[in-house]
Amino acid sequence: MTNNGPILGVTLFSFTNEWQQKLYTLDEMIAKVAESGIGPGIEIVGFQSFRSYPDVSDADADHFQNQLAKYGLIPTCLGANVDLGRRRDRLMTADEIYETVRRQLVSAKKLGFPIMRVPPTAGELTLENLLSLAEEYEIQLAVELHSPLSVYHPEVVKLRSMFERLKSPLLGFIPDFSATMTSVPEGHWNNVRRAGAPEELIDAAKVIWRTDDPIPAKFGALAESCKLFGVGPSVIGQINMTMTMFGHMPVDSWREIMPYVKHVHGKYYQVTKAGIEPSIPYRDLMQLLKREGYQGTISAEWEGQAFTEDPIGFQQVEAWNAMCRSFLAES
Repeated sequence: MTNNGPILGVTLFSFTNEWQQKLYTLDEMIAKVAESGIGPGIEIVGFQSFRSYPDVSDADADHFQNQLAKYGLIPTCLGANVDLGRRRDRLMTADEIYETVRRQLVSAKKLGFPIMRVPPTAGELTLENLLSLAEEYEIQLAVELHSPLSVYHPEVVKLRSMFERLKSPLLGFIPDFSATMTSVPEGHWNNVRRAGAPEELIDAAKVIWRTDDPIPAKFGALAESCKLFGVGPSVIGQINMTMTMFGHMPVDSWREIMPYVKHVHGKYYQVTKAGIEPSIPYRDLMQLLKREGYQGTISAEWEGQAFTEDPIGFQQVEAWNAMCRSFLAES
């Protein structure tokens, strides 16, 4: 750790376009991260990086750790998944959730990750039951707080209550900056336009997004607007995402859970030539982390691949890294 603030790094999810276009192998991507100076932290999504996942062989795990050591990089967080709807006839049971998370926890240990990200769908029961394994493996289990979740969401409040009751340093949160945005990325609106939405509907959606109404109420208002403009399912599907993917929780709200923050997802969609993210208050977020004395890890998580297929992940992460370093250097 450092006394100067967060340790910067990147999740390889940022290079989804590069993965899909088969421009790099995992080894080549790790080397490129080191060459580009956007480490030292490396986060991966298990199902994206290893074909055998949720299980990883000893040989593959040893090779991965050796590659990181070769380039002076450090493993920060393994992204786990819980696909509740993997069966057509029913959702996963509590025992099935426990088992799928357990297998991924074993892989996190093999790969050398000190933190494993779990989605809120893992639930209180699974996390509490897995605590003994987390203690055995010395791995932190951290729940991602991605929009539309906020620190005030009932599920988050219940998780926080559990953390306070158990008082374990191995349980906590991973804030995702998608929960704290000042505007919806223009790339999203362009997707909505391409789906066939008129500008008047987009204007109406922007107004609805800015309200503090509950998500169900926003969906209701948006449904009325879609009906008014007579748009079809493709537009409705795209525009509904606006209310769930991009939150606008105040920056200072994160202070309430900082004692439980284990890692941070530095979500962003674009860094401009001026060195800013137009839709996320990065200066304020970096300053908050610095004021709160956060010295953990933060991953650049570029999600601009939602708006373009261009393989520009590395360029965007380099720009993110420079932006964050600039803001952290401010007094």
